[in-house]
Amino acid sequence: MRGTPDVVQPTLLDCDIVYFPLGAAAFGGAERSILELASAQQSAGKRVVVCYEPALEATDFLPQARAMKLPLLVLDWAPERTPLQVARAAWRLFRRVRAPIIHFNISWRPGMWLVPLLARLCTRARLVGTMRAMPEPYDRIPRGRLLGFIPSPRLWMLPDMLVGRIWARALHATVSVNRDDYPPRLKREFAFPASRLSVIYNGVRIPALAPTNAQRQAARQALGCAEGDFIVAYVGRVSAEKGLRYAIDALVDCPARIKLLVAGEGEEMAALKERASALGLGERVRFLGYIKQPFDVFTAAHVTVVPSLWNEAFGRVVVEAMACGSAVVATAVGGMRELFEHGREGIFVPKADAAAIAAALTELEADSAKLNAMQHAGRQLAEKRYATSRVAAENTALYARLLGSGHA
Repeated sequence: MRGTPDVVQPTLLDCDIVYFPLGAAAFGGAERSILELASAQQSAGKRVVVCYEPALEATDFLPQARAMKLPLLVLDWAPERTPLQVARAAWRLFRRVRAPIIHFNISWRPGMWLVPLLARLCTRARLVGTMRAMPEPYDRIPRGRLLGFIPSPRLWMLPDMLVGRIWARALHATVSVNRDDYPPRLKREFAFPASRLSVIYNGVRIPALAPTNAQRQAARQALGCAEGDFIVAYVGRVSAEKGLRYAIDALVDCPARIKLLVAGEGEEMAALKERASALGLGERVRFLGYIKQPFDVFTAAHVTVVPSLWNEAFGRVVVEAMACGSAVVATAVGGMRELFEHGREGIFVPKADAAAIAAALTELEADSAKLNAMQHAGRQLAEKRYATSRVAAENTALYARLLGSGHA
């Protein structure tokens, strides 16, 4: 373990809560959510430390954590290291921890299952894990056939099954960020005890006021949008599972004034630029690259499109868009299906369906009254259900229950 300018290496890590964003080696919604939760707890007077892996040093994780004035501690473990190296690093850390609560993003990456085991062994802390990503449902993955007709055993499931059961037994409490998708699967496929499961939706920082028409117009001008353009935004990774190609294809069947702004980077960028050009959409699709603070993009957008193909745990972009008064067109997958009411705060479409996206965008472009009502309803829902303060309070109540129970 080595230090950073943000934290002095103490003999003991003595605080109220230690957070571990173990979910991925990239800075995404899961990492952003745990930073905002840690910041909210710190604002409420808790002493917190956020531990992170070296892979996050090359991302926007550190600037955002420092902007929140969060104490940070970088670790020696990583999925690329051997299990023995991960175990040694975890052993050295947890022998120094004196915190009543340790809160993880649950990770399915190689070797990370050792971390909660060592935390359980070396500390007296209550362990909380938030499930923000899971393997795809096994019943949706085709099985091979032996001799052409005998279903083959699903041996590839065994590592995931083992990892899931280790987390299930190591944690004192598990938080799911959706209600209908993850909890049934956690109980059925990985034997998570129902008595230790809670549902707490992710939270986002809600702007104090909804953007005014003047602010929206200024945001569009700043992004180079022309007067009269109907702006659709995509914010997120530019990768296959995010389904951006279907949003681009949809523009072919939309009125010409509908333009698409793409804020993000990823491995599909070059291919999608070529696709937009080949479809004659070079002037209607603009790739902005990575945007550190996407709220200006949401403010500029009449509609935000979230065309994910895989089972999103939550869909943070949906909530951020609603918080900025942008209507949402999203695929009905995973936890996103719970985020709003179809036809009220947004429109759900089937995944991989460019025609459905085109129809939804065309409808909202043509009906300004419906669009305005949807934008207003989305903003109200975001304030009521998804504000960081509300989510932090629910996590605080969970911590209090753990520390006040017979486990303490």
